[in-house]
Amino acid sequence: MRLSANIIQSAEQRTNPLGEREIILRSMAIPTIEHLSVTRDQFDSIDLSNNHLVRLDNFPKLERLASLYLGGNGIEHVDGKNLKRNCPRLTSVVLTGNGIKGWNVIADLGEGCPRLEFLSLIGNPITKPVK
Repeated sequence: MRLSANIIQSAEQRTNPLGEREIILRSMAIPTIEHLSVTRDQFDSIDLSNNHLVRLDNFPKLERLASLYLGGNGIEHVDGKNLKRNCPRLTSVVLTGNGIKGWNVIADLGEGCPRLEFLSLIGNPITKPVK
């Protein structure tokens, strides 16, 4: 399902237990990040867990965004330049159960999120022991 403006506008919005304004876009079979500018930068947190994302890119200017929940996708690539330019306050990124295989992806994420304090990579190929 494409992430359309209508879906974003009708998505659940709440204050999460951390006191952050959050929009829930989980389990919608979303293949790409698009149209998030419709949120008008009103959210501290976006939950895109359990979709079909393979790339972490194409974010519009979201200066308020501090937390991204992306577990259970197939993310293999991160556009660090896009994150640094458009999401400068990101401090928490959950990438549990994705497809991250290389240290270059982690390096791109680190360069793109200079304020990063929490990163979860559990269940990614990069966390598996080398045989």
